[in-house]
Amino acid sequence: MSAELQLGDRLPERSVSLDQAALIRYAGVSGDVNPLHWDQQFAESFSPTGGVIAHGMLSMGLLSALLTDWLGDAGRVRSMSCQFRAACPVGASVTVGGEVTAIGDDDTATLAIWARLDDGSKVIDQRTSRAVVTR
Repeated sequence: MSAELQLGDRLPERSVSLDQAALIRYAGVSGDVNPLHWDQQFAESFSPTGGVIAHGMLSMGLLSALLTDWLGDAGRVRSMSCQFRAACPVGASVTVGGEVTAIGDDDTATLAIWARLDDGSKVIDQRTSRAVVTR
């Protein structure tokens, strides 16, 4: 990745299948052991999908990893904010990406970032989700 970002530059899309093992690993490192993320019987009653769903912050973490890999330096990420729109059911494939939408006068670039399911459902909405990075 070039050190100088330009308007319209795009993150290379990355797709990840979120199986139950990925959710359990994330629960272990994050401390978020909500049964919506591992207990099928509980999730059948309370989940918006009627089944186990991935942690919202796991989707944001996938975006963060993509952004860091693309930039080559985690220190260049100044901030990220996401608006979660849809639940991500266990077993789904989530694709993450983004695009440079603004270049700041302060040596920063702003990216619209997103995550979506194979059916097009917006897990993280690019209209309201942003990352600000050092150019």
